[in-house]
Amino acid sequence: MLKQKPLLIENNHRAIYSKQFKRVDSLLVNLLDTPIIKTYHIGSTAVEGALTSGIIDVLVVVKSLHAMTTLDEKRLNLQHFYRMHHPYDKKCVYAKFDNLRTLNETVRLHIVEDNSKKLSKYIQGQEILTSQYHAFNEFKLSIKNEISVKEYENMKSDWFKRHLSV
Repeated sequence: MLKQKPLLIENNHRAIYSKQFKRVDSLLVNLLDTPIIKTYHIGSTAVEGALTSGIIDVLVVVKSLHAMTTLDEKRLNLQHFYRMHHPYDKKCVYAKFDNLRTLNETVRLHIVEDNSKKLSKYIQGQEILTSQYHAFNEFKLSIKNEISVKEYENMKSDWFKRHLSV
């Protein structure tokens, strides 16, 4: 089986991505009895000129991860968001796909607790991305042809860990 390679485009459509984020934000904050405090548009689709795969990354802040109950998961499933089951540390991740055959992600929710180190790291990471997107673009281009999407995502995370001052 061939490895799926990451597809990158330059973000010249920030206004379009922002509109898509606002639709997701509205959907999330209007869920009945939602535990959501705030959402942020993060990642490369939030930065003009950044190379992106086009996935809208949304940082979702909740009072407690325990507040994300089975009921909330069902509500998200009804909106076509599905929980990603990986060993995430202090966060939950949900994704929306263009279809369930190819599993190409269109939106990714990164759910973290309010007043947590994880939230601080995400905010700091977005500041780094905004100020250093040229360097991050170069890094992405240097690795994208050599590896699978999963390896690519792991290497991007490692890049941010190296640049975070925590």
